Amino acid sequence: MVAALALSGVALTAVTIAVTVAGVDSEHPEFAAAGRALMVVVPVAAGCYAWSRGPHRRFGLLLIAAGFGWFLTTLAESDNSVLYSTGRVAAWLVELELIYLALSFPTGGVRERLDRLIVAGAVGLIAILYLPTALIDSDFPLPTPYSTCQSACPQNAFFVLDSEPGFVDAVVRPLRDALAAFLFLAVTFRLAGRVRRATRPMRRALSPVLVVAVARFFAAGAFLITRRVGPSTEVLDVVGWVAALAVPAVAAGFLVGLVRWRLFVATSLQTLGLRIRDADDGESFRAELAEAIGDPGLELVYWVPARGGQWVDADGKQFPLPEPGSGRRSTEIREGSRRVAAMVHEEVVVDQDALIEAAAGYARIALENRRLYAELEASLAEVRESRARIIASADRERRRIERDLHDGAQQRLVALRIKLELAEEALDGDSDSGRARLGAVGEEIDATLEEIRSLAHGVYPPLLADEGLGEALRAAALRAPLPATVNMDGIGRYPPEVESAVYFCCLEALQNAAKHAGGATRVTVSLSEDDRLCFEVRDDGPGFRAAEAHGAGLTNMRDRVSAVGGDLEVVSEPGRGAIVSGSVPVARLIPNAPGPSARRARSPGSARPRSRRPHTSPPGR
Repeated sequence: MVAALALSGVALTAVTIAVTVAGVDSEHPEFAAAGRALMVVVPVAAGCYAWSRGPHRRFGLLLIAAGFGWFLTTLAESDNSVLYSTGRVAAWLVELELIYLALSFPTGGVRERLDRLIVAGAVGLIAILYLPTALIDSDFPLPTPYSTCQSACPQNAFFVLDSEPGFVDAVVRPLRDALAAFLFLAVTFRLAGRVRRATRPMRRALSPVLVVAVARFFAAGAFLITRRVGPSTEVLDVVGWVAALAVPAVAAGFLVGLVRWRLFVATSLQTLGLRIRDADDGESFRAELAEAIGDPGLELVYWVPARGGQWVDADGKQFPLPEPGSGRRSTEIREGSRRVAAMVHEEVVVDQDALIEAAAGYARIALENRRLYAELEASLAEVRESRARIIASADRERRRIERDLHDGAQQRLVALRIKLELAEEALDGDSDSGRARLGAVGEEIDATLEEIRSLAHGVYPPLLADEGLGEALRAAALRAPLPATVNMDGIGRYPPEVESAVYFCCLEALQNAAKHAGGATRVTVSLSEDDRLCFEVRDDGPGFRAAEAHGAGLTNMRDRVSAVGGDLEVVSEPGRGAIVSGSVPVARLIPNAPGPSARRARSPGSARPRSRRPHTSPPGR
């Protein structure tokens, strides 16, 4: 389709050149032919470009039609009266089309009320004061920008009367020239107002159109006034040629405006695509959209389906969409058939539909990405909270087992031990064999009690619950097979799941050093806090290759630390010892102070019972 229109434009341009060269009576007809050719080829070329760009297809069609119309005006160079008259009448119609093009750029539609009034006035002027005179005016007014004929021009082929009425020259011509000049002036001021009110991107597109359109309409109005005043022919020729050549200049201005607009859209969308990814909050996201569209007052509102559905702003307050005629309008952002958000912007941005739709597409993708990211963050937070709850639940269960062991089996064993000692004392002095058996049972009970205490302390050491991480590790260091030192810097109390994870990791590292660091002479445990709780267990053993660090112990350590959002690292080289270090994000319970005492009131049997010996011990004791 575009190719066919372009070929038609080329053919009409060739006809225009031929007609002009044949009809112009001057020393240099080629200049006139070149000017007339530009009046045809430039609008058609600009229209084909706009037609090929989807958003401006309607305006492109109007430009092509204007090029064909301006071709008809070149018939005014012919010596044939019918062709000459057709060209003169076509000149009136193309003036109307030129006004419409200027006011409808770049969409091809006249939407504002004042613009529609100007176009309606131009239609009325042509329909009432121009076209009817073709039937009652014996000669067309001279000179004219659309013909080089100055005298002895062909007669009006459409004249139907015997003689021209006197009011045509006395009333109709002066009136229509004055009204036409007023219309040209109104269009000029209207374009200037549009540029002044336009957003920055629209101003880029309108500026070329304004410059050439103002020059053209001013020249056309000046030509009508100058012709009425009646100066020299040379002045009218100059003004007429300016008005004529301004026609292709206006079409070229349309083309430049469309190209500049397209470049701006491409640049804005590229910038928006790069920046919108870094918009980390609603305000910066809105600012990027406003910058792309060129409307600083742009608002971004969101659709909330609750209560029948309503629009709310970033603060959650209800936001009514603007009514038609309020100077603002809204563009919805949808995900399929589902409403997501809406951009509320100036109505003057109405000529930027393509840019707004593209920006809305970017916004939809960005909002969807933010939603997915938020869901991912929520899922990760839920996983972290779940793992922390599992650890806390396991710790609570360990404490329950400790209480059950302490308050149940341990107490019963203590009571049994006391009863056995009392029975041993009550035995007859001669019953050495019975005493030996009772003593053996007592020793077994002592060993069982010790095992229960060790088991209970291993599940969740009371010192860790009562005094905190530092004191519990100091106690563990005293029991360690290798000499161990504990260094602390600003350590306070932390949530139980954090303290237990760090404690048991350090305890496992101490045990690993004792088992595997043959030749080690010392172990150092370091605790510090900045924005995270950091721990390190370092030995001076022979070391190993860090890549070989695996096994159930290290796996358990990593699982413990990662369950509370931390990380663990094992660093070692042969001959340089081993370092087990990690860090955990924390929120202190009581900064730099041991936690509140949580000591249980111990029953009389909670301490290891003192052995009550008989006055005479059996042999072998």
